Amino acid sequence: MKENTLLHRQIHPNFVQNKIVSTQAFIKENDVASLSFVPKESDNNKLSVYNGDKFTPEQAYDHYTQKFTSFGVLSISKSECDSITPLSVAEDNDPFDGHSYIDFTAISSKNQIKIKAQKLRDTAIKRGWSYRNK
Repeated sequence: MKENTLLHRQIHPNFVQNKIVSTQAFIKENDVASLSFVPKESDNNKLSVYNGDKFTPEQAYDHYTQKFTSFGVLSISKSECDSITPLSVAEDNDPFDGHSYIDFTAISSKNQIKIKAQKLRDTAIKRGWSYRNK
């Protein structure tokens, strides 16, 4: 994965109000309602994304929506994620080739997780929607 590789995050319709994305799209808490967005405790604070070297935003959307619902795709580069200390990015190819994650495991505070999630969201929103099914 290169520094400029885009990571595609599916945004559930519940996290979009008036076309504005809630920070909950990037938060790793167990009390957020959408299981398709928020990793369970068993996901070990690893936020699922698609590796842009293997999926275009539209391909990521099409793959995801075979089983789940998505409003669209926002993307953030690996270097943008890495610049938000202590976040990092890894590709694990599990459960599919091209699956990656943003690693929140170095953060223990829920407040700090929210702050980092806000930065991810704001950066992705500046880029704009990578893909939306019209």
